[in-house]
Amino acid sequence: MASWHRHVGLLGLLFALAASFAAAQQPSSSPRPVPKGRVFVWDVEGTWISKAYLEQLQATRSPHAAGTRTPPLVIKVQREERSYPILITDFHNVVMQFLIEVEPNKKPGAYRLVVAPEDGVVSSADVIYMPFTGEKNEQGKFDTLVIAEPFIGKGKKMTFVRLPETLENQINRVVIAGKYKDQEGRSYEFTQAGEAVLPDRRFAYEVALDVKAGNCDLVHSHRERAPEGKERLGFAWKAGDLQLFNIKALPEDRYACEAKPFLILTPQPNT
Repeated sequence: MASWHRHVGLLGLLFALAASFAAAQQPSSSPRPVPKGRVFVWDVEGTWISKAYLEQLQATRSPHAAGTRTPPLVIKVQREERSYPILITDFHNVVMQFLIEVEPNKKPGAYRLVVAPEDGVVSSADVIYMPFTGEKNEQGKFDTLVIAEPFIGKGKKMTFVRLPETLENQINRVVIAGKYKDQEGRSYEFTQAGEAVLPDRRFAYEVALDVKAGNCDLVHSHRERAPEGKERLGFAWKAGDLQLFNIKALPEDRYACEAKPFLILTPQPNT
């Protein structure tokens, strides 16, 4: 009987020790506070566009004009499973990296993105730093960042704003989305979602953004939603009307608008 009681006492002690160890592994009800100003990789997730370029787009409604006046730089950080790929483009060149960490950088409000060509454990020799500054809003989010992008931007400090929607929707809305009528009263529409609705046909469209590819603005068949599509329409804004042009193909996948528009469309109020 003494032996039985001794075993029961030992088991009780083991259970008590196990429970004490498990409790020690549980998160504290009062977790350690995050240091003020700490920034994590998910804090910079989103699509960031050059503020100067966006302002030129809004003023001209012309990607070609905007991109020739200021660098059309876009940085996209988007989580994919456990990694954070970061894509940088001026719509002619594209750089793909992985965001490894966000580190403080000497002064308050100053940080640096630690990026590398591969995800996971990397050596210090393989990482590249992208310094940036920014302040969080009342909701704890960044709306604006000043980034010294080292790949395409060559380390020059540029102000970027986070887009509240996809880049494609933003471009469509600012540049061409709307309802129109021609001189014969026929209806046309370019939706913000990227659908061109013409009197005789409709197609999924996207706005060309590479200023080095042509001498004018262009909408063409969406490369992903309509990969077999062959639609191409040049466009320009003049005196509040939308002019459409036929396109001439040039060598090396370039294009040019014909000198005169074949159609002039008048914007209609949204109903």
